[in-house]
Order: sequence, then C-alpha cells, then structure tokens
Amino acid sequence: MRFGVFGSVEVFGPDGPVSVGQPRHRALLGWLLLHPNQVATPERLIEALWGGAEPSSAMSQLHVAVSTLRRALRELGMVDVIRTRPGGYLVSLSEDDLDATVFDRYVNDARAAHRRGDWPMSAELLRHALTLWRGDALAGVTAPYAATARRRLHESRLAAQALLAEAELALGHHDDLVGELQDLVRQHPEHEQLVCQLMLAQHRCGRRSDALSTARSYRRRLADEQGLDPGAQFTELEKAILTADRSLDLAAPARDAPQRTAASPAQLPFDVHDFAGRKREMDQLDALLDPTGSCRLVLISGTAGVGKTALALRWAHRVREQFPDGQLYVNLRGFDARRPPAQTLTVLHYFLRSLGLEPAAFPADVDEAAALFRSRLVGRRVLIVLDNAANTEQVRPLLPGIASCPALLTSRNRLPSLIAHEGARLLQLTPMRREEATLLLRRMLTRGASDAAVEQLATRCAYLPLALRLAAAQLICHDHLTVAEYVDQLGERDALSLLDHGVDDDVAVSSAFGVSYQTLTPQGQHLFRMLGLIPGPDFTPPVAAALTGRSEAALRAPLTELIAANLVTEYLPRRYLLHDLLRSYAERICATEESETDRHAAALRLVHFYDQTVFDAYPLLMPRRPDTRRETIQPPVRSLRFTDRGAALTWIDHERDNLIAVIQLAAERGWHHAVLQLTADLFAYFVIRRRWTEWLAALRIARESAEATSDIAAAARVENAFGVLHKQSGRFDLAELHYRRAIDLATTAGEERAAGAFTVNLAGLRVGQGHGAEAVEMLRLALTYPAYRDNPQYAITAQVNLACALIALERNDEAASALDEALTAAFTLGDLQNACIIYANLVEVALRRGQHQTARKYAEEQLRLAEELGDPLRTAVARDNLASTLLPDEPDIARQHWAEAHRIYLELHHPLSDVLGPWLATLSSFADRDELISSDDLRRQRARRQL
Repeated sequence: MRFGVFGSVEVFGPDGPVSVGQPRHRALLGWLLLHPNQVATPERLIEALWGGAEPSSAMSQLHVAVSTLRRALRELGMVDVIRTRPGGYLVSLSEDDLDATVFDRYVNDARAAHRRGDWPMSAELLRHALTLWRGDALAGVTAPYAATARRRLHESRLAAQALLAEAELALGHHDDLVGELQDLVRQHPEHEQLVCQLMLAQHRCGRRSDALSTARSYRRRLADEQGLDPGAQFTELEKAILTADRSLDLAAPARDAPQRTAASPAQLPFDVHDFAGRKREMDQLDALLDPTGSCRLVLISGTAGVGKTALALRWAHRVREQFPDGQLYVNLRGFDARRPPAQTLTVLHYFLRSLGLEPAAFPADVDEAAALFRSRLVGRRVLIVLDNAANTEQVRPLLPGIASCPALLTSRNRLPSLIAHEGARLLQLTPMRREEATLLLRRMLTRGASDAAVEQLATRCAYLPLALRLAAAQLICHDHLTVAEYVDQLGERDALSLLDHGVDDDVAVSSAFGVSYQTLTPQGQHLFRMLGLIPGPDFTPPVAAALTGRSEAALRAPLTELIAANLVTEYLPRRYLLHDLLRSYAERICATEESETDRHAAALRLVHFYDQTVFDAYPLLMPRRPDTRRETIQPPVRSLRFTDRGAALTWIDHERDNLIAVIQLAAERGWHHAVLQLTADLFAYFVIRRRWTEWLAALRIARESAEATSDIAAAARVENAFGVLHKQSGRFDLAELHYRRAIDLATTAGEERAAGAFTVNLAGLRVGQGHGAEAVEMLRLALTYPAYRDNPQYAITAQVNLACALIALERNDEAASALDEALTAAFTLGDLQNACIIYANLVEVALRRGQHQTARKYAEEQLRLAEELGDPLRTAVARDNLASTLLPDEPDIARQHWAEAHRIYLELHHPLSDVLGPWLATLSSFADRDELISSDDLRRQRARRQL
C-alpha cells in the first residue's frame, strides 16, 4: 500500500508512514483518496473542505494544496498520482494502493468464504483486513466531509469485527473470543449482533450466568435509553440460554464425511505457521488453476528464501477439498546443500505406491513409469505439488497428462524450457510487500514493538520471508533484546551473519543463497561476485562490463543465467538489481574469493566508467568545461557516448543515485582526485536539473576530498558550486558566503580566470540582492583579470551580469546594447544556457519600455530554449515572463502560464512561489488594466531580486 486513511492520512514512503503537507492539505488528500479514479471539480473540493464557508482565496488555496501534495508525493517517488483533468483533479490509484480499498477487498473475499462455510479462510482474511487499522479513520481531519466519511468507515470496521466473531464462533474459538467481544460491546453497547455473539461465547465457555447478565444489561439499556424491546434474534438466543438448549453447542463434524483410502493420498505437509500476506499471489493461483482445468501446470519461481514453498502449501491446503482423489507432494531437493536431488524414477515409484499400485508392478524404466503414472490419474482429480525442482529434466516425467490433475511446481530457476514446451504458467514470486512483511513479524513476535521498529526490521530483512522468520526467531530466543536494539545491531554488523547466528546451515539465509550460487557456471559466479562491488541501487550492462573488464556481449550469457536463477532481477528494460541481502552475500563472497588487487582494479574501472561518461557528456549540456586537471586511468574503460543532450540528461537522471554512490566509494578508497573530477563533471547537469539535495551531498564529499589533498584550486571550485546551488535555491546569504570564499581561495591559488568567473557570479548575486552599483564595480574588477577577460565564453557571462546591473540601475538602453552583443556571442558559441538568460533580460527591458509585442517574442524564445535545455527553473521563469507579456491582451492565457510557473516554483521549493502565489490569488481584484499592469511591474521587480 502507498496511502492510508485508517488512522491519520498518511503516505507510506520507503522509510515508513509520512504525514504530508499541512492539515488542510491532508484533508484534501483524504477526500481524493476516498474518491479514487474519478474527476473532482474544484467546486466540489472546496465544498468538501470548507462546507460552504470558504474564504475568497479558496480557489488559490486549493491550487497551492494540490501543488504541495504533488511535490511531497514526488519526493517519495510517487509521480503522477494527482492528475489534472478537464473539469478538475483525479487521484489515480491501483487496487492495492489504499488501505481502505485493500480492506474492502479482504472483507468481500471473507464474505464469499463465509457463504461457502470456509470459516478458517474467512477468519484469516478478516484478521488481515483489521490489522490495516492504525487508529481512528481520518484522524486529525476536521474538514466538513470528515465526520460522515469517518462514520461510514468505522461502520465497515465494526461489520468486519462482527463477521470475524461469527467465524471464530463457528471454529470453536469462544474461549479466546470473550474478552475481545466484551471490549467491543463496551464500545458499542447498542450493537445487538455483538451482544448476541458475546452471550453465545459466554454460554459455550460454561459461563451461563454471565451470558444472562449480559442479556439483562442490554435489555435495561435499550429500554432506558430508547424505550425499545430487543429484536427477535436476541430474544430467541436469550430463551435458548435460559433453557440450556443443546442447539447452541458447537456443531460436531458431519458423520458422513468421506473417508480417504490408500488410493486417496493426503501428502501435503503442515500448512505454514503464521502465514501472512500474498493475497495477490493467491488470487493469481486461483485464476490459473481453477476447477475448470484451464491450466494444468504453474511454476512458482523466485530467489532463495522468498517463500515459494510456503505459498504453494498455503494455496494447496486452501483448495484441497476440490481434489477429492488426493494430493501428492514431493520435495525434489533441487537446491539441498546436504542431499542430492531426488531421482525421478524414485519419485514416480513413490507416487504410484501412493495411488494404490503394488511395488511388484513398478516399471524399472522412467518413461514406462511416467506413462503408468499418467494412466493411474485418468478419471481422477488429484493435486500434485512438486517442490524445489532442479531443472526441467527432473520434472517433465512427473507431470500429469490431464487438466483435471494440475501440478504446482516451485523452483529457484525459471525453467524456460518448461514454459516453452509444456505450457507452464510462470508466477514470479518477489519479496513481500512492506505491509505483508510487517504483518508476518507482528504475528510471530510475542512482544510489543513500535510500528517504526518493526518496519525498519522488515526493511533490513529485504522483505524476504526466510530472513523475516529468522529475525523473529532470534528475537523470540533473546527476550531481553528489543526490536529496536536488534535493528541497530543489523545496521552495525553484517546482517547476514547476524540473521544466521545460531541457525542450522540448512535453514540459514546465506546457505540458501550459497546453494543457488554453487549451481552457476564459473562465468556466472564471477559476474555475481563482481556485482557485490556496486555501491548504488541498481546496474546496467555497461556498468557490469566496466566492473568485470569484459564486453557487454561476453556478459550476456552469465547475466541471463543470473536472471534465470533469480539472483538478479530485471525491473526495467536493461536495468537490474539485487535485493539487499543478496547484495550482502555477493559482497561477502567477493571479499573471500576475489583478491584485493582484483577488487581494487574493478572498483577503479567502475569509477572511471562513470567519470569518463559524464565528462564526455558535458559539452552536450554546457559548452564550457570545468577547468580541472584530468587523470587517465589504466586500463582504459569503454564509456558511453550520447548523440544529443536529451539522451545525456536522461542517462544521468537514471544514474543519479549511482553517481552519488560512486563518488562516496571513491572517497572511501582515497581516490580524492576522482571525487573532485566527477563532482566537477556533474556541474552542468545539476545546474540544469536543479537536483539540489543530491548536488549538496556530492559537494560535501568533494569538499572533504579537497581538504584531504590540500588542493586550494579544487576547494575554490567546490565553494563556487556551493554558491551556485544556494543561489538557485534562493538562499542568497549562503550563496554570498560561498562565492566570497571561492574568490579568496582562487586568488590564493593564483587561478586568475577562476577568480574572475567567481567574482562575476557574486556580482550577479548582488544584482538580485538590489545592489546594482556594487555589482558594476565587481564586474569591472573581474574584467581586470586577462585570463578571464580574453576568453569569449567567460565574457558572455560578464556581459549578462553587467546588463542585469544596468537594468537594476534603470539604464535600459545600455542594458539592451550589452544583451544584444551577448546574445550574438552566445549563439556563435552554442551557449544555450546563457542565451536563455539573455532572452529573460531582454523581456524585462522590453516591458520596461512598454514594448509588449517585442517582449512576447523574446519570452517565447526564452521558453523554447528553457524547454530544450530541460531546466525546470528556467522554464518556470520563461512562463512567468511570457504571462507578463500576454497580460494586456490575453489575461486568461497569461493566468494559465502563471499557474504553471507557480506549480514548478512550488515543486522546486523556490522562494519565487511566495512572490507569485499571492499575485495569482489577487489577480481578479484589480479594477482596471493599467492598475493590473502596474502591479505586475512591481511584482516582477521583486521577483528579479529573488533570481
């Protein structure tokens, strides 16, 4: 699940539940979640939030709330959840996204099980549904709609509790039920069904007097408070208890239940204790292996410890009554570290004996035995479970020949031949979802623990059922240890070692992984070991090639082998990952089976691959390279080359987290020049994409590397990058501090061109701070450095900042002249970034001169370049400028551009959202056109200071 309303309105991010936005924002999210996949008009949302007492700024507040929610969701990795549609907004949810939707599905399934008398299944589903509740629904939401919605949700919860009590009574769990029912009746004394269930539970526990006392209390309360008599169900039950009617006793099992014979085997092992979750997978098995026999073979495949056997047995137990002629089960031991795989002929003899055939009639040939086995199944409905298959050859003779006897197969391998030639349907089992993993831990643990601690433990176990069960077992055996303390230990030590501590090898997580690893070819084993060196969250074939020093073509077969063995997952086209525990195992065997020299060389190749790729992409993003000394790493690694800037930006977008991890890896290994080099090479990307959090992380690592190497020139570049970052994000005091440090360090290092460039950056900042005259002096100072002044690329930046200063000083003609000259130079050099900035300033000059059509032409070019660059802040500024040019003639279109600009400002957490937001809210209050244009002039002057 991703969202919850059963408690406070929360979003379940990667680190647990998060409350987003302010109370009104959460109220809006709550309403949208309760009305998923349907368009809600702004008027309807305003009515829900304010109930007819909305303020004049309600529409603006609604837009801000939507933008805030979108930004918060995007930060949690949830893109395009709240969508704008003609007429309003729509929240797009799948069936598993919201706790209320999941709850309804479980309850509906439980009612279906209830109707067919499957009390265990009904109870299981209802217990799972009720664990989704975290407190009062919509807790903390005070909007007018909340009371009605909250009451409806709580009524659904109460109905589920009553249905669960009925199932538990049918199962004979009255002893455990009395206390729970007493609490429910205390909370809902008017609920007659709960009162009746409590009376029946008390009666079956031999507490007849308590049952009658409960009845008297209910009668008295009903008469005193409502002047009513109880209903017929209550009256009949009360009378039956008074007369000790034997019909109230738990029904005995039917005497005519079918008796199994030797030819009706029931070989399923015990159902898994504390089974949790996997509702979606159970439904998939229901659909594939339905009673009509639409499919005769299903393969459950997944990595070691993912719960394949548990799922197969849980489903087989659930449907066993549909196979009255028996259930056959065998563990084929395909991945057993202690015993060899089961021999196919031996298994066939075992099955034939189970079906009533005398051993003297067993064929000695596999094919003959397989044919006889298929013959014995004709006319029967038998379920066959083949667990832990090693390969297709082991399995094929064991398959039935008729659809009425389906086979359920589990294997760590995907067995493509079985899928291609036998028509097997593949159910790929992945680690549990977070809520399933935490539910499993809750069921196994006998002690209380905070939700956060349990969720952290589930995360550390990579949501892998085997690891979750071992962790719970460790906690049960060490009752002095809290869940939080155990989680801390997992974080401080090798998680695999801690999970396996004191555990037999045949059930240890690392042993399970080890068996899969040993089945690989030498090429597959080597690739798997090398993947343990990857510091980031995922990898691509070029990264694997860099690690191993081999070509992508040479790695195609071993990579396919790892995927087939479920040791690697392809979660996007050509993007792969190992879950955390498999990654830890790969690291461990890499450390023991690869020499330090080989590990060092592989890590160096990885760093060089990323650095060289980003360096080669730099000219596509920004024409001026950073002034850094490059080192050649041997042996050379084949880097990626991009044909256009869009491809380069997209690649870095996908690799951003990996790049930060590689920078950290280089720092840990003491390769400080590589850290400084790669961070400098990423400057153009971060300037364009405005990914300030990741940029800040990289710069902090780079600053430590500069200090470690006493590289003053590098430290100056890092400080300048800090200044650019803080200026972009609107923190001007910090930007000024870092620019001044950068100038001082560059001067000390004798880097004249850098000192000039950093001085120009500071001058541009001072213009935005309202100090135009001081900025002009700084620019003159920068141009005294010949190394800076004589470089055309740097001169463009100086001219642009000079024009900004002149605009601030209202010397518009001089500013226009400087901008025209700078624009010509920018296009000559292909400097689209500066060209975009120049057009923004030309718009300002034209508007100050009252030349709206000219300004519009410049703004349209500015927007075109900003979108071509892929720079979100420049795009927002361009839309803002274009709206100002359209205001006199097309105010409605202008308002649309402002709304989109405001949305982007909000997403970027930029201070300009505070400038544009109030302006948007008061647009309709201006009396005439001239007043509106004049007010926009003042707003833009204030906005310029923010840039």
